[in-house]
Amino acid sequence: MKPGVDARPQRGRAAWLIFAGLLAGIAGGAFAWRILAPEGKPVRRTDSVPNDVQPQELVVPTEPVEISTRMRPGEWTEESLAAHIEEYKQQIRGMGAAESEIVTEVERTEQGAAKVVVRWDRRGPAV
Repeated sequence: MKPGVDARPQRGRAAWLIFAGLLAGIAGGAFAWRILAPEGKPVRRTDSVPNDVQPQELVVPTEPVEISTRMRPGEWTEESLAAHIEEYKQQIRGMGAAESEIVTEVERTEQGAAKVVVRWDRRGPAV
């Protein structure tokens, strides 16, 4: 220490920095808690909800449901294509579609690619 310099202002400064650090840590923890659990409620995990239970705001009974894929040349055979179509139909049946509401479209290109669309037309069959 230099002669004539008081040590008290240094201690006050250190105490202030420690206090500011503690306050910032508490504020950060409170912010993190608000983000992770808003309003003190635990966050509901969506991966634990069974597939057949959906919130009502997500269920739109008039919109079509569609499962589709595109396969490049050499990635499919007629047998695997039929298996894909049946798998997609089974998934849509599992959602509640009647057989008459399931529409299947298969488009083959000249290069050997295939596009498969299986759709649940919830409006019913076209008249």
